[in-house]
Amino acid sequence: MLRLESFAAATFAVVVLTVAAHAGNAKPAKEAVRQHQLTQENRALVLKAYQALFGDHDLTALDRYWAGNYIQHNPTMTDGRDSVRQLLETMGVAHWPKQKVDFKRVIAEGDLVMTEVVQPKMGDTPETVIVDIFRVDGGKIAEHWDVMQPVPANPANKRPMY
Repeated sequence: MLRLESFAAATFAVVVLTVAAHAGNAKPAKEAVRQHQLTQENRALVLKAYQALFGDHDLTALDRYWAGNYIQHNPTMTDGRDSVRQLLETMGVAHWPKQKVDFKRVIAEGDLVMTEVVQPKMGDTPETVIVDIFRVDGGKIAEHWDVMQPVPANPANKRPMY
């Protein structure tokens, strides 16, 4: 059975190649198709890696999906996947129940993938909205930025943050 993403990617490729062939310029069309495919591969990689690490709490996912020279822009962490491993081990993530990550938004373009998730309330820690931006290089997560914001108990407006 053909998956919806595969069908959409194939349809996109056919449309681009058809338009380019009629315009007499197939080279840029092939590049557009290649970029679209790369975007989709990077999106799938990040979602798989995120689920493995933050949903399944599988710390070995760091070795499979994160580059050895991983660059971290979160100012509370150092570069390298061992910094992520150490933080998660300190937090006791291995003892947390597994869960399916609920991605509220996923935006991907080329080598960049952005996710928005909500971390549920845990003890005294309030529900938190987390936006992560990952740069993928060579099939591995090579760089990361994030923004985290607690959901206030009494917001000024009643619209959800996610």
